[in-house]
Amino acid sequence: MESSEFYNTLADLPQSYRFGVVDNTIVGSSNRGKAKGITFNPVTAVAYRKTGEVFGTNKRETQKAGKALGLTREFTNHVYNATTGGSNRGNAQVVRGKIRSALGV
Repeated sequence: MESSEFYNTLADLPQSYRFGVVDNTIVGSSNRGKAKGITFNPVTAVAYRKTGEVFGTNKRETQKAGKALGLTREFTNHVYNATTGGSNRGNAQVVRGKIRSALGV
């Protein structure tokens, strides 16, 4: 999966996925179906939607989810850093803006 395809898939997530910014971290959850009440980050949400497998929101689980989607390790790291607010410099800032635009947060 390419990065542009990831952003498009993220933007096309159904309304049952709710995302917001809490303590400078982008988090989401589902309010319907089998994933009701599970916390997601953008990578794990798309991975759950595509594969049906639930991944955690820590860095290791996010890397597994990215690998399942076919994302590069570097891109997955950028998305994770942008999502957790670990860095607000360079590419993480750009990726954070794209994620927020795709989610409408």
